[in-house]
Amino acid sequence: MTCDELKDDYATYALGALDGESLDELREHLARQCENCTPGVRQARELAARMALTVNPVEPPRRLRKRVIALVNPHAGSRWNTVLVLVTALSIFFTVHIWLRHRESHREFDAFLAKYNDMQEKLAVLEDPLAKEVTFGKGARGRVVVSPTHGVAFSGQNLAALPAGKTYEMWIIPKGGKPVPAGTFAPSPDGSALHLRTGPVDIASTAAVAVSIERAGGVASPTADQIIIVVPL
Repeated sequence: MTCDELKDDYATYALGALDGESLDELREHLARQCENCTPGVRQARELAARMALTVNPVEPPRRLRKRVIALVNPHAGSRWNTVLVLVTALSIFFTVHIWLRHRESHREFDAFLAKYNDMQEKLAVLEDPLAKEVTFGKGARGRVVVSPTHGVAFSGQNLAALPAGKTYEMWIIPKGGKPVPAGTFAPSPDGSALHLRTGPVDIASTAAVAVSIERAGGVASPTADQIIIVVPL
């Protein structure tokens, strides 16, 4: 790979997030003291370090800490530090990325920005002081957080592995109305899952949040005998 092809990876490398062929190629350039890549990576590292020093520590709201810990793992409070580190690293990467690339590769930048905005929207569900939390148990267990402004977060444990061609699908069930599709998801190998559907929700007119097993890609209406979880609100 040429230096011009690698220059977009300087920021990723500086943050320790580069992998695959690009990582091997960039290391090879650095090993031979490439006159383009060596100063480029050094500059990216210096900028990342300066940006890290400009991040002011902020005490997160207690309600957000509680919800994040509960959704990730009710018994793993130490993971809150990991969440903060990931959010801070993403913020630094976002700034470095803008500075290094400016107007280059608009399509890749727009994709990155979309992911950043999506993360912000999902955190807003957990941070909303008006959100309603409901836990569920018996077999699969977990909790649901419903924000009237930002959406619904579903966290589950002990979910059964899915057969080929199947997916879990979440539903928002209004009082006296038909279930509304709220996205599909698959559990991790350990049976845990975290799914978020962003967008306003009228809690007063919502009867429940449900999950069913459907064909891959999801369906418009839930298969009645495949509904495995119903969380009344």
